[in-house]
Amino acid sequence: MRGKMAYWIGGTLTALLGIGLVRLLAPTLAGVTSSLAIVAGYLLVIVGITILALATRRKDSEMFITIEKEAKD
Repeated sequence: MRGKMAYWIGGTLTALLGIGLVRLLAPTLAGVTSSLAIVAGYLLVIVGITILALATRRKDSEMFITIEKEAKD
């Protein structure tokens, strides 16, 4: 669980940093730096969402386990 918590925190912070770049910092800049901040912000959001997606993966040992609804012991 602790290993996945790092993914959740890291992904959330990365995505929020990207949003902050695009929504807060980029409008205050001018010219090329504004465009670079926007591109960097969107890339950070994509990376953050990808990290969050990694947090939802199953373990390799549990990847192909199927559970039947009416399985008998």
